[in-house]
Amino acid sequence: MKKTKKFLALILAVLMVMATVPVAFAADAEEYPTIYVIGAHKNEIYNAKGELIYPLDIDLGSILKEALMPCLEKLATGMLTDDFSDYAEEFNSYMAPIYEELILDKDGNVSNGSYTRFYTSTENVQGKTENYDVWDARFWYDWRESPMKTANELKAHIDNVIAATGKSKVQLIGRCYGANVIGAYLEKYKDHAKQYVSDISYYSSSLLGIDFMSAIYSGEIFLDDKAITNFLDYYMENKKLIEDEDTAGLVSALAEILQQVKVLGLTGDALLKFVNMFKADLLPLILRNSYGGWLSYWSMVTPELYEKARDFIFNTDEIKKEYAGFIAKADDFYYNVQVNAVDTMLELKEAGINFYIFAKYNFPEMPLYEGATVQGDSDTSVYRQSFGGTSADYNEVLSDEYLANVPAEKQKYISPDKKVDASTSLFPDTTWFIKDLHHDFFGPLQDMSVEIMRYDMTVESEKYPQFLTTVGSKPDGADGLVPTEGVDEDNDRPEDNIFASLIRFLTSLINVLVKLFKDGFKK
Repeated sequence: MKKTKKFLALILAVLMVMATVPVAFAADAEEYPTIYVIGAHKNEIYNAKGELIYPLDIDLGSILKEALMPCLEKLATGMLTDDFSDYAEEFNSYMAPIYEELILDKDGNVSNGSYTRFYTSTENVQGKTENYDVWDARFWYDWRESPMKTANELKAHIDNVIAATGKSKVQLIGRCYGANVIGAYLEKYKDHAKQYVSDISYYSSSLLGIDFMSAIYSGEIFLDDKAITNFLDYYMENKKLIEDEDTAGLVSALAEILQQVKVLGLTGDALLKFVNMFKADLLPLILRNSYGGWLSYWSMVTPELYEKARDFIFNTDEIKKEYAGFIAKADDFYYNVQVNAVDTMLELKEAGINFYIFAKYNFPEMPLYEGATVQGDSDTSVYRQSFGGTSADYNEVLSDEYLANVPAEKQKYISPDKKVDASTSLFPDTTWFIKDLHHDFFGPLQDMSVEIMRYDMTVESEKYPQFLTTVGSKPDGADGLVPTEGVDEDNDRPEDNIFASLIRFLTSLINVLVKLFKDGFKK
């Protein structure tokens, strides 16, 4: 009997040791090098003479001063004749030279000898087997070109990093347009990705497009009074574009009053009618000679508007024939990558690649498209970034009716501030929402995402819960992240309390007048 008990005790001890083995492996998860795919505009560009041409170094004030009267004269003539082609040509004559050396040729190639400053290298990871930094194997590229071409370069870089480190796999991070580059790579080299990629993180992805830009490219511009008010309220008060607080408050309160009495809506309608008169002549011409001359930007047009945008910008048979090479490359990404992006992600997840999505919110959208009352990171909506996530309108919370219809098992995906429903995201268990972190800033996410990828974390993690808020400065969150708390006090402000808005307006007006009086008295 004693021998039996000893035997059972031995078996139990062995079982206990074996039970700890997976935990030990989890604690010592293999570390893979991270390839950080930067976003657009992050690489300087020089012309064939070696002169810096991007970032742009122009005297915008002088250009506007020179262009103002000639453009106004042509615009006035166009309003009389209902022909705005001369106005478009005049406007373009000032715009096109700014981008002349930056845009691609009509076949979608860099053919003028211009080049990027930074090139991809494996120098920082050569022989390195651990403690990888997110910047070690950063992937540089020419952000103007087609993501389909850049995907070839990314594949080669993955191979080089694996050869340099001796590791079997890499992790990928795509920032904004970087997600489009990764998306192109995943579609073109699916089997390669299955073999050599362990995890993928997307920060503020533009793979499903950017709405305000798509509205401009397609001519589907829409001005909503509420969206304009949201935009003014944030950029006047929070961004301090007007340094004087009283003046900023005056403008913001006035916009709020106009919205409430629907005057701003009428103004928006009138402005939209004015823009609609000449947009068909102006936008195609200036976009072909500026931002529309980059294939990268075409990959950020939403799938719903891509074909309409293509036909709007390349608006005649003659122009379509002239730009046939360029259009074919833009089509390649749209038809073979963007429309298949979600299915491809699901297929690769099934094959073992983990996807981690980081969406940012609590900023107003650019008020240029229908539906811009929602919130995002100032460039990209919550819906686009999170591949289907739901958000309340800016400065609002999800309605009681909406929340009541969320199933009990999905209530855990509702943010504590009641602004976001993560349950509708493509990957709700591996999608994080960062509050008060602007599109242009990513600092707190870098170490966080690398750690999440290494240990295959989900939103159930105590260290990194699904909803996080920046600490410190609202736009950049430089001081780190903390769990998101309850409903903001700002949401308690009555939407249609015109009397409160009038008081705020009059108070700001009095303060501004007092300051003006004092300044005048001092002089």
